Amino acid sequence: MKVLIADDNPIIRMGLRAALESQTEIAAVVEASNGAEALDKVEGVDVVLLDVRMPVRDGLDVLPELSRTATVIMLTSTDTTEVAAQAMRTGASGYIIHGALDPAGIFAAITACMAGGRVMAGLDPWLGAASAPARDAADRCDLSQREAEIMDLIAQGLSNAQLARRLYLSEKTVKNHINRIFAKLGVSNRAQAMAAWLGTDGSGGPAPVGTRLGL
Repeated sequence: MKVLIADDNPIIRMGLRAALESQTEIAAVVEASNGAEALDKVEGVDVVLLDVRMPVRDGLDVLPELSRTATVIMLTSTDTTEVAAQAMRTGASGYIIHGALDPAGIFAAITACMAGGRVMAGLDPWLGAASAPARDAADRCDLSQREAEIMDLIAQGLSNAQLARRLYLSEKTVKNHINRIFAKLGVSNRAQAMAAWLGTDGSGGPAPVGTRLGL
């Protein structure tokens, strides 16, 4: 898999490159500092991690062109639902706010989006929209309403402690739910669960995620 990071902040590009290059499934990572440069470098790229606000041409401007040849996930600090809605309408497969997912979560999101899923993290109003394709997974795997709710929140990058606070449950109860969810999805960690929940490999089974990506 070849990934293009398009962001005008070199520190963000450096951090993402280091995180992604640690994954054996990623063969190459290239960088662009603006939208115009991203268009120049997109040939042969499988996934673009695209910032919204950039000089020369911004992410929303080049998104329709980039999405013709690659899976595009917005990875940005721009946290307005209007911008997210525009991005999802014009070709993005995901919208992630900086800090909402750790590196393993970002890789799981990449895997899910490449398999046809949609991932949104860091924008609470989008929880329902993000879980739309997940309803098929809930039906297929016979998840209860509570388990589906928990899986929606796991896909948003919430930890067990955050889940417990959000749902007014004990962490032990959350862990019990997660164990049952993992058994139903046939997975062993959060990254695999996110990929199975948010996208499939086209054969009805979970999208493949490396087992080394424990969250």
